[in-house]
Amino acid sequence: MKRLFQNFVLSLAFAVGSFVHAAVPDPVDPRDSVNYTFEQRMAQTKQLHAKLKEASAAERLMYFDKSLEAVKKLSAEERRDLSEKFKSQWKKLTDDQKKQVKQEARNYITSLPDAERKELKRRRELMLEFMSPEERKHWP
Repeated sequence: MKRLFQNFVLSLAFAVGSFVHAAVPDPVDPRDSVNYTFEQRMAQTKQLHAKLKEASAAERLMYFDKSLEAVKKLSAEERRDLSEKFKSQWKKLTDDQKKQVKQEARNYITSLPDAERKELKRRRELMLEFMSPEERKHWP
């Protein structure tokens, strides 16, 4: 019953959110963001996290859904190519830069309410279910 109520509340939030004009920008096209320098990517991420912190829970979920849709619109070959580019860029980062990226993500996640953190964790677990064992090795 509790789970049913949570799903109802989440659905209601999506419905209300769809009528509200989002205060957050549209997601950056992955084909564009793959060409960002480290500094550009960090600046864009910090700016986005600041806007997402100010947004409502429904707006944040809408943003994440839009970003997933942007990736789904790409062909399988485009997704694979972008993934390889992002992986090679990650390998080129210094340890300090990697720590910066991870810390920024942690700071954002810890700023969210518990319910949203749990929802993000649930979505991540669902995403991991559809990954191959090889892909899962790269996700902690």
